[in-house]
Amino acid sequence: MRMALSRLLMMMKFIAPALYIVGAIVIWLDFLRSNPDGLANIWIAIYTFPIVIIGTFLLQGEFPYVPGRYYEAHAFYFWPSVALLALALFLIFHALQKIANPPAQ
Repeated sequence: MRMALSRLLMMMKFIAPALYIVGAIVIWLDFLRSNPDGLANIWIAIYTFPIVIIGTFLLQGEFPYVPGRYYEAHAFYFWPSVALLALALFLIFHALQKIANPPAQ
């Protein structure tokens, strides 16, 4: 049982970040097609919610937290945030795999 769970977590540590990045591509393409108004970036904020919380409440920043033109500023925020959150997913599943890994006998 533990071996099957360990194998599942081993696969999920690669699948979950990959699916998160695929979802980010969908969110980004939708953002590029929308009008650059105040609500165009709502899905970017929702998709990277942990970073939005850190940037807005802890750093007292204003979304998207970087200066620049509209699309460039959002790109400089969104893609590093996605990379950081995908890495966090990988590390979470890696830690769970180590916990579930049966000891060698």
